Amino acid sequence: MWNPPIALTPEEHKIATRTRKARKFFVFLRERRHELLDATFQDTLAETYSAEPGGKEPVEAGMLALATLLQAYCHVGDRDAVELTVMDKRWQMVLDCLGAEQPPFSQGTLWNFRMRLMAHNLDKILLERTVTLAEQTGGFGARQLRAALDSTPLFGAGRVEDTLNLLGHAVRKAVGLAARALGVSAEALLEEAGLVLVGHSSLKAALDLDWGQPKAREQALRLVLGEVDRWKTWLEQHQRLVEEVPPLQDVMDTIAQIVTQDTEPTPDGGPGGTRIKKHVAPDRRIAIEDADMRHGRKSSAKTFNGFQEHFVLDLDSHVTREVVVRPANEPEHEAVELLVETLEKPPGLLQLDIDLGYMASPRMTQWAAQGVYIIARPWPQGGTRFTKDDFTFDFVHEHVTCPGGQTVPMVPGKDAQFPASACDGCPQRAQCTTARIGQGRSLSIREDEQFQHKLRAKIKTKRGRASLRKRTAVEHAISHHIAHQGRRARYKGLRKNQFDGRRHAAVSNLQVAAHYVEERQRAS
Repeated sequence: MWNPPIALTPEEHKIATRTRKARKFFVFLRERRHELLDATFQDTLAETYSAEPGGKEPVEAGMLALATLLQAYCHVGDRDAVELTVMDKRWQMVLDCLGAEQPPFSQGTLWNFRMRLMAHNLDKILLERTVTLAEQTGGFGARQLRAALDSTPLFGAGRVEDTLNLLGHAVRKAVGLAARALGVSAEALLEEAGLVLVGHSSLKAALDLDWGQPKAREQALRLVLGEVDRWKTWLEQHQRLVEEVPPLQDVMDTIAQIVTQDTEPTPDGGPGGTRIKKHVAPDRRIAIEDADMRHGRKSSAKTFNGFQEHFVLDLDSHVTREVVVRPANEPEHEAVELLVETLEKPPGLLQLDIDLGYMASPRMTQWAAQGVYIIARPWPQGGTRFTKDDFTFDFVHEHVTCPGGQTVPMVPGKDAQFPASACDGCPQRAQCTTARIGQGRSLSIREDEQFQHKLRAKIKTKRGRASLRKRTAVEHAISHHIAHQGRRARYKGLRKNQFDGRRHAAVSNLQVAAHYVEERQRAS
């Protein structure tokens, strides 16, 4: 187990006083590293090595955990991190390697440690350790959780391409894999397979078509699919390559996926018989190098490509308890199931502030029934006429009464229909409906109408309005996280980007803890 000194040495004191702006983070991490990396956590880290052939790595896992956090704080990759261990005294102070002339670890060691963290879900435990440290530093004891759940777009690192370029890119990748396995150049293999288009850096330029012509796109697709077929034919003649090079089959599966999701038969069965689909597939793949990226929509006017990053923020201690990264096209409410463990952690959930997108999760009505105080803006009602707030709901007897005093039955998930006989002569008709004479007003009743009704009532209370105002602080916390992590994903794939989100959240939590120390020092 890594057991560096707790007290600062005279040289470390000098470094601490000279760090100035960054002092709060570096010095706090140096002074509290033994609390962050307690014996239990270090044993857990070490087990990831001892459980595998070769035994424990010579570099202490505790040091590598701190280096991983420093990487996030300083926005550096593995190569720069290794260099900083001999060039930056602040890094040396935290990692207990002052005066080192040789790096204490290599790039490969850092990469290997990162993979082990993800494989064993220890990045989650590292984040939880920073939560515990921050709450202990801030003087927070055991209590029920008051949390906010929110999300933000994370732009993918993969290149987004249209159908033609996706196919061309995938074939080039497959050719490259096969060429390396055979020990030949990609150019030679392209020629052997009869591929004249996909080898060009610009597929559009290689096609050399008049793109102003209506049929040009169909012609381009026909030519590219012809290249795909020629490559498949070549590969069928070299089937052993698919068996010997597993990634090659993955790429061929990707090609099949693109053809299925992006193309369809022409209605008239004309030449080529295939065209680009008129409508985008629901789960369309948009990048070759990142299979998890998707088209997303933050609002009706704002689209993005990549992922959504979901946060559980503690409203009392101001720390981030969990980060989950999901595809951009996944409805927000589906992420809730991945956060249940964090939200229900003993002693339990007391209050949850959510965005509208999470409302569809059945967990919300379940938690509300268990006494959790759910705060959210209810579904918008719009318009200048009577809204649901003007109607009286009786959920016990399952009926609803309009402002004019007419009562009708209601069924969750169906429209409540008021009779034309009551609406036609109603003096409040103009304020209520635009339906023509002879038609009564209908009122949509949601499956979770009772829950929505309670939300509408809550935001009219003093406590409810105060809770909504606190969402500003939540948005500021996320903005701080994004300002540090960046809007663009550092890695490709869901799992790696979740790791990156968690370690940046861990850094943010340590900064919160350092702030608590600073406040206490000012008060004393």
